[in-house]
Amino acid sequence: MTTQMTVEYFLNYVKNSKSNNTYREYKRGIEAFCEWYDKTANEVLEERRQDWISGDLVRKKRFTRELEKFHKWLTEPVHTIRGKPNQAYSINSARTYCLGIRQLFRFYEMPLMIPTGSEITKTVVSTKDFVPTPDQYRKMFNVAGDLRSKLIISMGKDLAWRIGDFASIKKDEIPLLDREAPILFEKITEKEEVIAKSFLSAETVNLLKRYLPTVKDNPNLYLFPSNREGYFDPESINRILKDLAAKAKIRIPKRKRLRFHAFRKRFLSECANVHVDINTAKLLVGKSVEKDMLTYLSEVEHKRDFIRVHRRLKLTETPMTQPTEGTNELKQLRDEVDKLRRMINIIGAMNPQMVTKAENILKDLGVTMTKATFIEMLRRIDEEKQRTQLEEYKRIIEENNNH
Repeated sequence: MTTQMTVEYFLNYVKNSKSNNTYREYKRGIEAFCEWYDKTANEVLEERRQDWISGDLVRKKRFTRELEKFHKWLTEPVHTIRGKPNQAYSINSARTYCLGIRQLFRFYEMPLMIPTGSEITKTVVSTKDFVPTPDQYRKMFNVAGDLRSKLIISMGKDLAWRIGDFASIKKDEIPLLDREAPILFEKITEKEEVIAKSFLSAETVNLLKRYLPTVKDNPNLYLFPSNREGYFDPESINRILKDLAAKAKIRIPKRKRLRFHAFRKRFLSECANVHVDINTAKLLVGKSVEKDMLTYLSEVEHKRDFIRVHRRLKLTETPMTQPTEGTNELKQLRDEVDKLRRMINIIGAMNPQMVTKAENILKDLGVTMTKATFIEMLRRIDEEKQRTQLEEYKRIIEENNNH
């Protein structure tokens, strides 16, 4: 870090390490705050530094109060937006505008402490996104005339990452493709800084084997290179999807938008449809999971659940890897029982009644595990848990409408 804190240094870091959209949002938010506060960005930063080193708790909270006033001002009908006067920013837009100054202070290790329930952090469910059905994605894939566009659709629906994580994939991050698909693909996500444990389907692997030789000699490090040294701009990726939808004659309703983030929503929706464990679904798309829940999740389960979801999302008739019969299947079933036992230990203190039910199910199964008894066990797992899990899926899908 530089000896002198400057906003320019922070924005340059964001520009080189985050997506272009993130850079624009932070820059625009800082500029708006400074216009309202009537100080330059570096003057604001210096004031924050003086408050931080003062040791005075009241001074340290000053900019939290200022940000709350700024947020309130944004939601008042006093702004000119897209040429229209006397407009107010939406709740979601106001939150986004506040992110720039918050991230600036956090970058220099002077974070603002935002109270729980503060208006600054509130969002509302957005209905702007158009989320294509699996069949509509197949139509878009079929009309794609170039290899890159086909790969963006196939790989996008496999990974369901945020667009910044997807666009910035480097060629040397691609796992070895000479293995049986689905192939595990891990990456630390930008926003939540967790390891996504995602998979590449057989159809994506086949496309990558054809695509990689076309960019092999390009000195640009990225899988989807731009004409310069960076990666293909996220806005250009979104434009490709819109063009393919138009070419496939898919009607997007008025006031709706089609963007890459729809892959994430579609994947999470399909996870809910086939009752994939909510924590496994989070890991598959690179969302954070509580550490105590990681103790009973395994890569075998991740792969199996990805296959279940991919059967609903697949673009072609490329066969998926099926679980091996015989002893390997038996081992997987026993692993499932071990997972349930570990889960029982974790939730024991929270819901004794559910623990008793689960223990009785395991006892009924006896020592010998068969496919039939395993299916019966899944059928008999507590219905309340399923309802709770579906509510959690609903919350996550709605939360993604705001990003």
